[in-house]
Amino acid sequence: MRKILLAVGVASAMIGISACQGGSSAGKGQDSFGDSLAVTFGNVQGSGIANQIEQSMPEEQKAKFNSDSFLRGFKQAIMTDTADEGYIIGLSMGLNMFNSITSWEKQGNISFDRDLFYSTFAKAFKSPASEEDNAIATAEMNRLFNELQTRMQANMMAQQEAQAAAAKEKSAANVAAGEKYIADLKAKDKDIKTTESGLSYKVVKQGTGATPKDGEQVKVIYTGTLIDGTEFDSSKGNAVNFDLNQVIPGFSEGLKLMPAGSKYILYIPADLAYGDREAGTIPPGSTLIFDVEIPAN
Repeated sequence: MRKILLAVGVASAMIGISACQGGSSAGKGQDSFGDSLAVTFGNVQGSGIANQIEQSMPEEQKAKFNSDSFLRGFKQAIMTDTADEGYIIGLSMGLNMFNSITSWEKQGNISFDRDLFYSTFAKAFKSPASEEDNAIATAEMNRLFNELQTRMQANMMAQQEAQAAAAKEKSAANVAAGEKYIADLKAKDKDIKTTESGLSYKVVKQGTGATPKDGEQVKVIYTGTLIDGTEFDSSKGNAVNFDLNQVIPGFSEGLKLMPAGSKYILYIPADLAYGDREAGTIPPGSTLIFDVEIPAN
């Protein structure tokens, strides 16, 4: 959302310039440059903010987002005059407070009484405290913010631990499923071999060219899938270059078995792939299957 706020900030800055120059109504309809600027700026900002909302706003928040409400608030802001400037400033600051409070509630797992906050804020705003009393209140606020920070950090650690435990459990289940999948395949197909490291492979076509070595780059045509058939990567039938020292261990080992002109199927267990880590669309603990060809030329 920071980018959205920055984009809106540009519009706010332009409003400020207009206000300082006596408002935008003067010469309305008579300034072709101003009209061109209004149209172009409107197109760029409207599309840009819409795209930023689409790309950066969480799905849960996006589902509740009302574009007509946004436009109503936006129009009220840009149509303001100096008499309403205090309202717009208050609205802007209130939105910043809203974002902070929402973050505290979510990350600190606390309940924040907004009515109590507003009534206290309004009273202090209309009757500011003395410098001495404000210093005392500020010290207490800093103490509370330190405690809030501690709570937020503890809550974040608890969430991370819970996520790690869930990922580990999911990984263990995927590892077991992968082991069973390969065992079942080997029971049905005696052409599938397994190396000492645990890599399983099947020769579809044996080439007669040179075998890749460590440190070399190899041209490969490949498709990678999970054991349920989900494709997670592919060269789309084109040969792409791989450095054998910069790919997952099972893929590197498999390629070093293949003379140029070969086609193999590689069955790579999790410990020779990404282990307990999630990698893009690849879940933790996944066994990977690669249909691989090293072209003869």
